[in-house]
Formats: sequence, C-alpha cells, structure tokens
Amino acid sequence: MTTVLEWTGKAAAFALGRRLVDGAGAEPRRSGAGREPGPHLGDGNSGREGHVRASRGTPEGDGRLGDGRPHLRDVDGTARLPDPHENLLVVGDNLPALTALLATHRGQVKVVYIDPPYNTGNAHTYKDHGHDHASWLSFMTPRLLLARELMREDGVLFLHLDDKESAWAQLLGHEIFGEDNSLGTLIHQRAKGGGNARSFVRGHDYVHVWARDASQVGPFLTEKKSPAKLEVIDGRRMLVETDVLRAGFGRYARGSERRLMYEDIVAVKGEGKLVEVDAKLASGEYILRPWGTEGKHAVVRVTPAEKASSKLYSIIKALGGQNDLEPLGLAGVFSYPKPVELVKALVASQTFFDPDAIVLDFFAGSGTTAQAVMAANERDQGSRSFVLVQTPEPLRSKTAKAVVVGDGTGRTSDAEFPTISELTAERIRRAAAAHSPGLDFTQLEVSEGE
Repeated sequence: MTTVLEWTGKAAAFALGRRLVDGAGAEPRRSGAGREPGPHLGDGNSGREGHVRASRGTPEGDGRLGDGRPHLRDVDGTARLPDPHENLLVVGDNLPALTALLATHRGQVKVVYIDPPYNTGNAHTYKDHGHDHASWLSFMTPRLLLARELMREDGVLFLHLDDKESAWAQLLGHEIFGEDNSLGTLIHQRAKGGGNARSFVRGHDYVHVWARDASQVGPFLTEKKSPAKLEVIDGRRMLVETDVLRAGFGRYARGSERRLMYEDIVAVKGEGKLVEVDAKLASGEYILRPWGTEGKHAVVRVTPAEKASSKLYSIIKALGGQNDLEPLGLAGVFSYPKPVELVKALVASQTFFDPDAIVLDFFAGSGTTAQAVMAANERDQGSRSFVLVQTPEPLRSKTAKAVVVGDGTGRTSDAEFPTISELTAERIRRAAAAHSPGLDFTQLEVSEGE
C-alpha cells in the first residue's frame, strides 16, 4: 500500500511545480486578497547551514515569477546561457534559478545534494504562518519537481535533514520520484557528545536518496579499504592485492601458504585458468611477484588507487564542518557548515567512474558542495563541475567575524561578509586556490523575467 500525503496547499504546490517544469510560464504576481498563497517558510536564523540556505521568500515573490520566464544574467545584466559543464554560482531565489537552469541543464545533472531548511520555526528567512509541516511541504514540492527534471535518467538526489521533517520528506519524495525509485536512507553521524541532552544524544542526521530511474542507477561506491596495501609503482599509487588467487577455499592452517603460485596454476586449476591469468597479466591487471623460497611467483592484482572501490556503507561518520573552513581562513564565519568529507563521499559514491558529472546544490550555504566536488576531482584528476544556488540573504551567524576578503585585484581588506552568497563565492575562490589551482567559476544572477 502506498501512503499519499495530503496537506493544505498541496494542489497549488504541485500545480506550480508542474507549470514551471512544463515551461508554460508563470502567472503574473497578484497582490491583496486575491493573491494565491505561495510556498513560504519562517523567519530568523539558527546558523545551521541547511537552515539558512534559502530562497528569497517575500509573500509576493516566492513562486510568482512575473510575466516572463526567469533567466540567468551576468552581473552587468546581460542575459547568459551557461555551458552545462561550467562551474556556476547562481545568486538569487532558488525557485526561479532552477526554472532558468532548465534551458541549459535539463536532463544533465548526475547528483543533486541539498540540505534544505529543517523547519525548526526559527531557522528561515521565509515568511511563514506557524512553521507547520504543510508550509514546508509546499515550499519543497516545486523545487523537488524542478530538481527531478534537471536530473539525468541515472541521476540521484540526496536530501539531507534531521528527524523533525524526515518522515514527511520521505513520503513527499516517494510521491515526486515514485516509491520504486527510493534508494534508501543513509545516516550521517555528526556528533559524539551531548551529555546535557534531555533524553538521549542526537548525534545523527538522515540523508534520503531517490533516483530519477532506479533501474539505471549503479552501485554506491567508496574508496576500497581492504587488507590490500597501497604502493607506488612506476610513479603511480596502486592498490596491491597479493592473494587474489588461492589454492582452495575455507580456513588455512596457521603458517600454511594459501596463495596459489603462478607455476602451480595448471596442476591445481587447469589450463583454462592459466589462459585467464595470462590475459590479465598481458593487460596489466595482474603482475607476478617473487614469493617464498622456492623461486615461485605470486599472482598480484594491481589497481590504480583512484579506481579501487567498494560499496558505500549506510552510516557515514563526518564530524562538523568548521575544520574545513579554518585552513581557508574562514573559521567562525559560518555556523554549522556541512563537512566536506560527507558531501564528497555522497558525490563520489555516484560519480566514482563518472569524472565529468555535474553536481547541483540549490541550498548552497557556505559552499561546502563546491569544495567537495574539488576534493572528488583531486582524488582522480576528474573534471566534475558544480552548480550552486544561494540567495544573497544577510549573514547572521552568532560566530561570524571579520576575515581577510580578496577583491580579485590582489588587494585584501578586513571585512565581514554582508551576505551568505558573498561568503559562498569567497569560499569557492579560496578552496580552488588550495585544492584546484586554475579552477574557474562563473557567478550569475537570477532575473525573474520581469
């Protein structure tokens, strides 16, 4: 039995999303008593990255895109159609931004990672009427519909949130993507302490995962961690496995040799196995290494480190994100950023053998996803690209402080970031300098077609 969510405003939220996806244009803004209520959320700022990453949401503006179609433009106001593989930071409301991206990115995005507002009642820049589940669901519905349209047929979406909205989000995702396209839920272990907790220590969040088409999605992979060891062979890091060929199965007596030596293959496994091993020796997948005192050779499998993979475990431990900001000179500027290691693991899990993939985050916050994409590229010399969307809302972190800000001319000045999007851009620049020299990104603005 499939459970279908019902809430006040559901029909309007789905209608809005489908209208934007279908490209029929949006209705003009209406004011006063006759205006349809748009999907809005609450006011305030708790400082969490997912909480403050929001679309600019005045009652008149959120979801009311004007007479024309939204589009992207350069900072000088010139309309711009970016290349799909261009690294982008789009500044503005994420609803029209996602709509504008349909022109260039429809069906192009492999991974969507979002850490949306958690609906805590004090964590949003949106105008709300009670911080209820209905307003959160109406807010998320058109955005998820647009995200689905931007995804490749084998694309996946990671929705990161805590337990306050988890159950509702899961049912909403099932309705938008189809329950058969739910790939499960990952656990992000984010904390250990919490001795003052009222009942028990809440040390984890949830990452719900959906596919556009689950039948086309491959396994979720991570770097292989096994008894094999890393060696540098001919100047390249390789994972070396010395016991891929064994004389038999089951337990071995201590001190006995379990490996099947190359010279013994025919006697133990037959001519067919020797032909198979010789083919892999010729391809470079296997090498022979002297072993023991009898002048024989072990069959050794060598795999480039960046291609050595195993299945992703459903619990990912990644504590805090402040440590990622400190080396960039941005410590204390943004409260509770997501850990780079977490987002890197999620991105890499579906792009392990897809180094040209496009990654989208339309609640970009401090820019963790951009740095995670750089880290994934650093691992395998890939060229994955990122598309971030962040509204220019005021940065109101309790721990925010002045830092040295570059202006692109080589000069620096001590200044506090007035908006989150300015912090996002500066973090991308600093992360690129540290991890991806020469990386370019384009900053665009959203025009709502007015």
